[in-house]
Amino acid sequence: MEPRVLVAILSVLVLTDLTFADEESSKIKVSEKFIRSAECSGSCFKAALSEIKTKDEQIDALIKSNEALMKTQSDNEELIRTIKIENNKKNNEIINKETLINLLNKQINEKNEKLLSCLHNINKNINTTIEKEKEIQENKEEIKRRDQLLNKKDKEIQERTEQARSKDALFRDLTSHINVISQNLTKANTKLEKCDEINSCPISGKGIYHIKLSEKSALVAPCNGSGWMVIQRRMDGSVDFGRNWTEYRDGFGNLTGEFFIGLQNLHLITKSRQHELLIRLGKVDGSTAFVKYDNFRIGSEKDFYLLESVGNHTGGAGDSLNYHLNMKFSTTDRDNDLAEGSCAKWHGGGWWFRECAESCLNGGFHKDGKMKNSSSIYWGSWYNYDYSVSLTFVEMMIRPKPF
Repeated sequence: MEPRVLVAILSVLVLTDLTFADEESSKIKVSEKFIRSAECSGSCFKAALSEIKTKDEQIDALIKSNEALMKTQSDNEELIRTIKIENNKKNNEIINKETLINLLNKQINEKNEKLLSCLHNINKNINTTIEKEKEIQENKEEIKRRDQLLNKKDKEIQERTEQARSKDALFRDLTSHINVISQNLTKANTKLEKCDEINSCPISGKGIYHIKLSEKSALVAPCNGSGWMVIQRRMDGSVDFGRNWTEYRDGFGNLTGEFFIGLQNLHLITKSRQHELLIRLGKVDGSTAFVKYDNFRIGSEKDFYLLESVGNHTGGAGDSLNYHLNMKFSTTDRDNDLAEGSCAKWHGGGWWFRECAESCLNGGFHKDGKMKNSSSIYWGSWYNYDYSVSLTFVEMMIRPKPF
């Protein structure tokens, strides 16, 4: 049966209060309808037709409404299909977007890692830069300090230059004075043959004398007044003191200039009686000092001219000889010191070295008063053991100790 007819029948049944709930009831009601229709004659029939017409109109309206609803339902279904298709597209787009987002997140994470690495490198570079800037600042301060030091040194050099000029003038004066002394000594030498031999230097006389010695012929030696015999002199570097054992034993040099009287002579003189030792010292700046010992004595050659005694000391130069007490004499070819190497070779001359020395008056001579290559003339106690200083004047003298 068509939906339209079914709807119409249903509508008539509703409108006529037919319920189909009970078949017998329905039959009774239909019979009653026919009975009333028969009883009401023509007027009732007209009313029924009118009601049927009304019902048909209502049925047509319902059918139209149902068709509109079905059309709307169809349109809605089509819209739903369209929406589902569109929704699927959107879902696909969402999936694609999520995939893209995941890819972008992955790229972002990679970029973040690279960024963190870059930040780490940047921080490292910043720290390095800070350290470099600190180092640069320290270097600037060091350069500034060195500039100040250089300025100070320049000023000191200028002062030293002025001092050197002054010293040169003084040196020329000393040289002139030395020449006069040499001439006087030469004149004294010419008179030497006229002098009688004596046992020691005279109290009042100066010059070169023949000194009688036991076990040896007379010794020719310079006397400096007040009974002092000069046994060593350093003044201009004209004589090399880097000599061998034999030369230090026998003596060498020029009695009117630089010389050493000889270890054997010193042994013979000092063994006969007690002698004093006077040492006069001078630096390049013109300052002088002295020290005197009251019991100077050395042993024989078989004892390697051992420094047996020096006694007590007095004088502003201080004591730099007691350190060498009981030490054998050493030369460049005879190493008798306690050091691993040769002190005589290091210091440029013979002495009573230990390990090695607090004094060495036979070392290398330097006119500028500065030690060079460990070679120098020095007496440490006079200038606080500043071994960079090299003395420019030395005179060692002995005389019998008065009682």
